[in-house]
Amino acid sequence: MVPDAPHSSIEQPEQGDLDAALRFHGQATADLIALVDRSARLLFVNAAGERAFGGTAGRCLGRPLPDFVHPQDRRAFQAVFGRWLAAGCAAPLPVSNRIVTGAGDVRHLQWSFAPRRDVHGRVKCLIAHARDVTPQAQSAERVPGGAERQRALLAGILDPVIAIDSHGIVQEASRSVQSMFGYSPEELVGRNVALLMTEPHASQHDEHLARYRRTGETWILNRTRQFDVRRKDGAVIQCELSVSRIDVPGEGEPLFVGSFRDVGARLRAEQALAESAARMRAIFDQEFQFVGLLAPDGTLLEVNASALHAIGATRQQVIGRPFWATPWWGSPQLSERLRAAVASAAAGEFVRFEIEHAEPSGAARWMDFSLKPVRGPGGDVQFLLPEGRDITRVKEAHARELSMQQALAAIGESASVLVHEIKNPLTAVNLALRVVARQLGEDQRAVLEDLAARLRKLERTMRRTLSFARPLALEREACDLRALARDVAAALAPGLAGARVALEIVSPADLPPVSADGELIAQVLTNLVHNAREAAGEGARVRISIERENERHVRLQVEDNGPGILPSVRAQLFKPFVTSKSEGTGLGLAIARKIVLEHGGEIGVGDSSLGGACFWIRLPLEAERRTDSAPAP
Repeated sequence: MVPDAPHSSIEQPEQGDLDAALRFHGQATADLIALVDRSARLLFVNAAGERAFGGTAGRCLGRPLPDFVHPQDRRAFQAVFGRWLAAGCAAPLPVSNRIVTGAGDVRHLQWSFAPRRDVHGRVKCLIAHARDVTPQAQSAERVPGGAERQRALLAGILDPVIAIDSHGIVQEASRSVQSMFGYSPEELVGRNVALLMTEPHASQHDEHLARYRRTGETWILNRTRQFDVRRKDGAVIQCELSVSRIDVPGEGEPLFVGSFRDVGARLRAEQALAESAARMRAIFDQEFQFVGLLAPDGTLLEVNASALHAIGATRQQVIGRPFWATPWWGSPQLSERLRAAVASAAAGEFVRFEIEHAEPSGAARWMDFSLKPVRGPGGDVQFLLPEGRDITRVKEAHARELSMQQALAAIGESASVLVHEIKNPLTAVNLALRVVARQLGEDQRAVLEDLAARLRKLERTMRRTLSFARPLALEREACDLRALARDVAAALAPGLAGARVALEIVSPADLPPVSADGELIAQVLTNLVHNAREAAGEGARVRISIERENERHVRLQVEDNGPGILPSVRAQLFKPFVTSKSEGTGLGLAIARKIVLEHGGEIGVGDSSLGGACFWIRLPLEAERRTDSAPAP
């Protein structure tokens, strides 16, 4: 606020100051010329000023200039004038306001205040020059709805708009400043716009404006930049700021209009998107398989680090090229095959085939390659997703397995010949030994009987070895495991009854069928029941249970109340020629495992709720097998 001063303390201006004031615009000017001190008290006023203020110089001198300012403009004028004084009056101060004359008339004036300094540079007084622009203002007010329209426009603008003068003083503000900045328009008008700025911009803003007034040079006009704005509550928000200059007709000083847009949410979204892209890039590059991205025409848009490493290339060497022209495709035939695959994928078809390519080291690699079309919201193909899965080890393992199968087939054929060549001589020797045994004494007969038993065991071992080595030819059909278990129990009933073994079958009536070779599964089940009876001994309990394990499998178990099987033995139990029986060949469980695996199932051993061992078998259901084996559409 500019303080009032009593008339009695008025200081008379020096003649040099008066001369300077009169020279400001000439003695005959129609403009108002006045001298004021730093408290804004009138020290001198010319005739035009006396007319404007409505009285003689004696009635005006010593009174604060704000006394004559219209009450609605007074606060803004005092704020602008006070800040200009505090800033050292470095440059002339332009300001517009209304005054009330002694006759009660309202006049519109455009002021310009300039300092009068002594030889030491100190401000002695202030020279005020005002031009009466009432006709222009009244003309603007006579435009139909002009003022109301301006207020309506400012109230309806969604993005905050602030107009400042060349000294940074807010002249107008839209209603939307309140929702974004927390200030009402009335709180901003008449104050320096720097209150919305963060440091160092707040401290440097007046200096930037002063330089612009001196040189006309600026870098902020007619462009948009990101800017931090400090709200009334102290919070800082991120905005986009666009500033333009407006030259108002009839006014000597321009206005600068700034439009603000809160971009904090957008910047946070952009940052989140960038972080997401960085994460996806990291995952993309860390993917072990070869992955890329193509345009529908086959242009390579992206590729991961694994694929680049495989050919020793950089992204710059391959991005933007047709995929079939990149080093992954080592021959014209493969390139043409890929070109055709791209055309098919671009038409919406999923393409998959195996290829072989050479690494920079010369090593051959087999890849399972596929091209998948990626569709947009409208269903059109926007991208193609190429993937390469390294199947070199799978190929090598398949080759080894094929070689092993061929070797086993050869062994089976050899074993068949061997059994045929040996079986008949062994049978003859066995019969001869029995004949000789009947003619010898008791001691010699026992020796020969033992020798004959050993020959019979050798014959059984050779037959079972042949059975294990020979490939299985499954004759699958829908097999009712519940009925099969009853058949096995009926066939074993005499032997089980003789050993006083109690056999029970537990199975639901609605058990679905499995796709299996019934004779072979019965052979496995018979072997497991025999083993349970032998392990548990006379008076044992054996239980066959069948249940549906899940939507895809059925589980069959054979349990006993015998001594069980040690965990240390279980890992070796299904290997050929491994047995815990004194009379066993060690091939029974190995053959059982082979039969189960050929059916696509699993077999294992654990502990039984009866206290002994539990052998379990998992087999696929008939419906599931048909689904899995059905040809692709």
